[in-house]
Amino acid sequence: MSFYRFSNISMARGALFKTVSKEYKYEYHQYEQEPTLMKQIKHLGFQLIDDPKTNKVTLKKEFPSAKISIEFRGTPPPLEGKIKVPKEDQSISQNPKYQDQIQSKIQERKEVYELGTLSVDYIVLVESEKGEAIAFECNTSNQTTFINYVQPVYDIQEYKTRSKYQKFLTDYPGPEINKLDEQLKQSFYTYLESFGINQSLNALIEAYSIDKEQRSYMEFLKSMEKFLSV
Repeated sequence: MSFYRFSNISMARGALFKTVSKEYKYEYHQYEQEPTLMKQIKHLGFQLIDDPKTNKVTLKKEFPSAKISIEFRGTPPPLEGKIKVPKEDQSISQNPKYQDQIQSKIQERKEVYELGTLSVDYIVLVESEKGEAIAFECNTSNQTTFINYVQPVYDIQEYKTRSKYQKFLTDYPGPEINKLDEQLKQSFYTYLESFGINQSLNALIEAYSIDKEQRSYMEFLKSMEKFLSV
């Protein structure tokens, strides 16, 4: 009985190893970083910190009166939209006589899955010369900045090391931006834009987060392959 179980485990491990190896080779050979990514980072004047052992990415930049850091994570790309056309409609779709009727029928019966929209969360920490800071919790979608919360930070190092759950339990996260007076809300957006948080940066964050996710996925597959090969 024990030999039978061992045999099953060995076969399952072998099958998983084969599948993981195949997936890793596919991802490795088709991966290619967008050649302009690094040029864009340099052009925008940011310092990039990308630790391959974590899923976190940091962008830093200094200004005369303050310095900012932007942190985000690797994010998978959105699901692609799919349209399914019934087979019976496909079989007669070449007949010009019934085109209007066919198209109307297809429109009624097809299944449409909305295109996913990429959304990347990121935090902007604006530090003053006095060692004080303001944290902006944001996200970008279609290269547009959305501020969710604004929070004063009294201990920068503690803020960076504490978990999100600990912050949730102890800190006042600041008001919801969308519930603020329109003029006050717009002032926060203008303040962020003065540090270069704009459409160009959002496009960079979106592209780099997908690239980071893909590299993290390949690293995951590589680690799994190594474990299963023993």
